[in-house]
Amino acid sequence: MAKYTKDEIAVQLKAAIYLHVAKIIEEQLKTMKETNANQDETPVFATPTFISSLVELVYNQIISLGEDLEMFAEHAGRDVINPSDLFMVTRKNPTLQQYLKDILEKKI
Repeated sequence: MAKYTKDEIAVQLKAAIYLHVAKIIEEQLKTMKETNANQDETPVFATPTFISSLVELVYNQIISLGEDLEMFAEHAGRDVINPSDLFMVTRKNPTLQQYLKDILEKKI
């Protein structure tokens, strides 16, 4: 099995995030154009700088979430992250927490 350095993993993760973020932005812009087709508005577009900044934001949030999940699992004396750790992260957002619980119930 190939071993990757943290930097190599970060580059691969950012590339994957970039593809998904760019696709979501493209879909949203298309929807906006279709919705506003009959209106005389200035066209909206996403610059590469905007997309890159959004990718960095998403990447940093993912890293922060991962660290929080690891800390909650460690605090509970576990080596494996489980749904209760995610519920701890989302404890201040009851709507999101309930949504995640509903998803968990449907999959199990």
